[in-house]
Amino acid sequence: MTLLTIPIVIAHSGAADWGSLAVSQAIGSGAGVLIGFGWGTTGPTEVARADPDVRRRFYVHSLRARLVLVLPVALAAVIVTVLAAGHIPLEAGINAAGYSLTGLLAGWYFTGTAKPYSFLLFDTAPRVVGAALGAAALFFGAPLIVFPALQLIGVIFGILASTLKICGSQSRVLSEFRLRSTLEVLSSQSHGVLLAVVSASYTAVPTSIVAFAAPAALPAYALVDKLLRFGTTAYAPIVQFLQGWVPAGKPFEVRHKIRLAFLGGSILAGCGGGAFIVLAPELSKTLSHGQVAPQALLIVGFALALTFMVASQITGLVCLIALNRTKQLAMYTSVGVVVGLPFVYVGAVVLGAAGAAWALAFAELVALVPQIILLRISLRRVNSGREETATANFTPNKG
Repeated sequence: MTLLTIPIVIAHSGAADWGSLAVSQAIGSGAGVLIGFGWGTTGPTEVARADPDVRRRFYVHSLRARLVLVLPVALAAVIVTVLAAGHIPLEAGINAAGYSLTGLLAGWYFTGTAKPYSFLLFDTAPRVVGAALGAAALFFGAPLIVFPALQLIGVIFGILASTLKICGSQSRVLSEFRLRSTLEVLSSQSHGVLLAVVSASYTAVPTSIVAFAAPAALPAYALVDKLLRFGTTAYAPIVQFLQGWVPAGKPFEVRHKIRLAFLGGSILAGCGGGAFIVLAPELSKTLSHGQVAPQALLIVGFALALTFMVASQITGLVCLIALNRTKQLAMYTSVGVVVGLPFVYVGAVVLGAAGAAWALAFAELVALVPQIILLRISLRRVNSGREETATANFTPNKG
């Protein structure tokens, strides 16, 4: 759901139904990350370093691998959503399916090739247009099910259009499919998929925990969490640009770009947290037509979470992956999940939505601090000459 569709859905069906759709979106988005299997995290860097022919083969191999995952993962997401969504299981199930299929989109490929217009046209536009048409249908009196259905159609169109753009009409994605080689491609993504699992956990689990542990607090938590996700989405073009820009070039150029990216990203992360504190209260009231009024403690907790999330994306997905530190990055982010998710449950039970938000911020901080330490150590090693070719000798996995 885009920012502008929230008030339309709430006005049409009420805060409770919107809360159910928000839960289904969180679960479906988590499934989409799992289906993406880490290519959304490591793919841009690998594509940026590859020549055009290798890039296309790399994309085809990844698409075949993700197609193997899509049915079981999406089905599981729909089942969990139906159990959690309560009184609108069909609408929520379709919504979860649509967001699950986003794992098949090719935005990460266009990021690596430094083609922002292709990213907007083939990844972002189909989803936004589907959501806009669904919201318009609700505005003119259509049943709620039309909204997630049109979003689903938009995602499917984006998948097909992206593949046609990258591979042409002779891609042979299915005709040359071989299960054994596809499983080998999946196996080669071990560190990437660990990052995907961690990302999926952060995307889906906290909202689901609040839904089960403190259902009365769900509308407030889900609304501010949605603003948090929109905040990270606003930073996405910056992160995506850096993922394509930083790894390209000679080793000394990459080191210089890493320092610039880390410094600039840290400043932008802090500005984003401050802006969230200022804007979130009024946005929450406006989007919910005054039906949801989040507490200040909840908003500050999410502002801290946004700051740490953006800083972590710059430090990890841009800087550390450019230095081939994917394995260590996966380990540190996993620590954040292991520590954070139990705290989210305890916080939701004890303090409701605000407790869950502060626990989420704490988990992000736990994951961020060791990433910063690792980045400093890695840059020192490269500067000392012990890892002069850390970025220069990289070749993408061709499957």
